[in-house]
Amino acid sequence: MRHILPALLLGCTEVSISKRADIIIDTGSSVIDTEDTFESPSEPSEEPMEGIGGYVHYHLRQVACLACMGETNEITVEFNARFHEKIYDTYTRHVPPQGECSQNITEIVPSVQLMDMGSVVKATSGNTSLNAYRNTDGSYQGTWYTDSIYIRDSLHALSRDDGSSFAEFTSFHGFDSIEPYELRYVDPSYAFAAPIYRTGATFWWAPYGSNSTITVMLGVYSPDGSSLLGYVACSGGDSGMMTIPGQYLSSYPTWALVAVHLIRHKIELVPWVEENTYIETHMEWEVIGTGHIE
Repeated sequence: MRHILPALLLGCTEVSISKRADIIIDTGSSVIDTEDTFESPSEPSEEPMEGIGGYVHYHLRQVACLACMGETNEITVEFNARFHEKIYDTYTRHVPPQGECSQNITEIVPSVQLMDMGSVVKATSGNTSLNAYRNTDGSYQGTWYTDSIYIRDSLHALSRDDGSSFAEFTSFHGFDSIEPYELRYVDPSYAFAAPIYRTGATFWWAPYGSNSTITVMLGVYSPDGSSLLGYVACSGGDSGMMTIPGQYLSSYPTWALVAVHLIRHKIELVPWVEENTYIETHMEWEVIGTGHIE
């Protein structure tokens, strides 16, 4: 395995081994002036609350072997948000339902006209405030490289830059440990040591027992790391273990390299009363380790 890394890094200039190469982001959204088009009702609407008027993605990602993945930061925390007129669609169709596996992991962002909520959207919990700043396409994004900014299992208030709150969401927690232990190796000279058996691969994590969804996603690459061979993602409840069936692994060659993404999801709809709709909130905690097909 000591001689794999140079070829791996040279071969992954277009598709990083840690990235989801087949996620599709629709960048065709445009911004519209909300002063004339979207007016907050002065009184609560008598119509039933329905649809989705926004998306909040709060994502912590931890990478074990930085050099293996072409990364420079072990921890990345992102707070992303977008708001728009209500639609009857979802942002999280790419997450397989519990008990199902998928080899077609394509994230499609609904093409909508985005609301201008001001220069910044904040998520505040206690004395900690996450600031997501407005991009040119009308979405909001904030990025940090430390987990100290992430307040676990806490209520966060969403507010505009003028301080007015409009919705709330609750964060959650990640993993204290994952197994096989070799997934966590940080040195490229002995990374990719965890065996991913072609007859079926089992993974364990702790803590467990919450009502969140766990997804184990495997990105399989050629033994020299130069090409992506395929993906498989399986989801289940937070039981503490999951097995990827051998039918999804048996076709890959021995010593193919594997990026293992262990992900905890919590997807909820929270009320956005002033727009008489819901905001889809997606809490995501991801750990990326390494292994090989055996």
